Amino acid sequence: MAAQKTLRLKTLLLPKLRLFFSIVFVSIEIMKPPVLLLSWIKHLVLFGPLAVASPVLASVLVLQKAPPLTAERVPLYPENLARYHFGADVKAMPQSNPIATLRLSSNGEDRNTAEAALLCDDPTTGYRLPAGLSTILVSLPNIENIESISFVNDDAQGEFAIAISNADVPGTSPEWHIVQKKPIPRGAFKAKIGPGEAKYVKLTFNVTHPGRVAAFGVYATPAVSDFTMPRPRKVSFTDNSSSFALINFNFTDLHAQARGLYASSGELKELNNLIDDQAATSYRFAPGDATPIVVIDLGRERVLSRLCAVYASQPGSVEFYVLRNLPASLPNDAAVAPQSNVQKISNTSQTADLPTSLTISEKEFAGLKPVGSVANTNEGRASVNFPETAGRYVMLKWHPATTQGQPFSIAQVAAFGVSKHGSSGQGGEANHRTDGKEWMDGKNILDNKEIPAEGPGEAQAPAEGPPPGLPPVPPFTFIPQVPPTSP
Repeated sequence: MAAQKTLRLKTLLLPKLRLFFSIVFVSIEIMKPPVLLLSWIKHLVLFGPLAVASPVLASVLVLQKAPPLTAERVPLYPENLARYHFGADVKAMPQSNPIATLRLSSNGEDRNTAEAALLCDDPTTGYRLPAGLSTILVSLPNIENIESISFVNDDAQGEFAIAISNADVPGTSPEWHIVQKKPIPRGAFKAKIGPGEAKYVKLTFNVTHPGRVAAFGVYATPAVSDFTMPRPRKVSFTDNSSSFALINFNFTDLHAQARGLYASSGELKELNNLIDDQAATSYRFAPGDATPIVVIDLGRERVLSRLCAVYASQPGSVEFYVLRNLPASLPNDAAVAPQSNVQKISNTSQTADLPTSLTISEKEFAGLKPVGSVANTNEGRASVNFPETAGRYVMLKWHPATTQGQPFSIAQVAAFGVSKHGSSGQGGEANHRTDGKEWMDGKNILDNKEIPAEGPGEAQAPAEGPPPGLPPVPPFTFIPQVPPTSP
């Protein structure tokens, strides 16, 4: 009976080597004497290097573009009136500390005792609420239609009451209208207290365990005009510390034309939640997002020197970036989001020609240098100071220690930079300089095109005809006067 031989070839690749070998094994089923097996050894061949293995494709990060802000979402973003740049003021009783003693937070640490922190734009700088009975009185520049207040409480325990008034009257006056009285809540808190007219907001605390209060806000009834006709800003910090002046204008303020631009995951229409100056709102990434990333468009190039963020307390690290351009080249045929019929809140920062998705390779990301990073994110807040850096985009990249459990979320992101002490003019921010030049920003007109020309050589005579002539001279008439005669 003829020998039956079956040959099976197997190729083994060695992925850990740049060069791989092909090893061919011959499996033989034979009915002849074993001596014939030697003749088949030649079929076991070890081939030399055949080719260079194809490199493994580098992983990429894909960011999705957020939709533009629309009028339908305006009610979700009331403007915070409890800010020094709007002319508000705060006083703590019985113990009050001057503004000059304000200390900024650093890497999650915050031991500030000046109540001025409550009216600053930095959500990571808070006020140490002492034990016992104390009062915080916030005065607004004008009587406003107030709808809600909010703050973040870390560890303080006890009770508190909220009262509003149109006049600065003694605490026992019946003109104070108590709108809420309850135990001090933990974490982010928002209370609806209106709508109701008020110029003064008073919070009375009876604290049994001291803690920290931050990200304080007093919000008026939201309106589209908050975005189209900015409120006048009053900035005058010449007599105060430089650190206090630094954190009194946030370039990522949603009402100052900044916009959430890209995110690695999540409900993109809610991306502006992280720049709305509300402690009780946040942006949540999708579960399992291993590297949560957000990109914020500041509207134009700014000069920044401090970035901070408040987020979910989870082990990990965060990196801060300031970019002049987006970290990927945009193709000429990039897809553009279709135009919608809904009313958009127009602003110069919303670049409609950007693609709906942004792909960044690991190589491109490795070429970016962060302006700062925080290794421990357990505190739920981080801030970094760095040399003045110009850029239009702010990018934050988190590295959670684990993607298991609750999805990662961000409450607030804030960016601060160079400002010139003094008044900023109506509707604008403080004077800022870019590329060594000083300019005044935030006018309600575009490029001063609506301002009439003034001065010699600029003003133009009105297009009118010749002036009318004088009326004709009346004819001369002599009227003799005859004096009376005596009889």
